Amino acid sequence: MPGRECEEALDRLFEYIDEELSDDELRRIGAHLKTCPPCEAEHKIKEKIKNLTARSGGDTAPEELRERILASIRSTRA
Repeated sequence: MPGRECEEALDRLFEYIDEELSDDELRRIGAHLKTCPPCEAEHKIKEKIKNLTARSGGDTAPEELRERILASIRSTRA
C-alpha cells in the first residue's frame, strides 16, 4: 500500500505536469518522483497521456469532467 507521499504525488500528477502547484509543492513532488520508481513510472504514463491528448487537437474537456475523472481515479485507488 502506498505511503502518504506516494498518495499525494499520484493524486496531483496532472497538476504537477501542468505546473499548477506552488513552487514548494513542485519541488516536493519532483523530489519524491526521483526517489520512487513506481510513482515515476505513473508520472511517465500520465505525461504520455497528456502529450497524446494535446496532439489530438481536440477541444478542452470541461473542468467538471476533469474533476469527476480524478475523483473516480482516487476512489478506485482507495
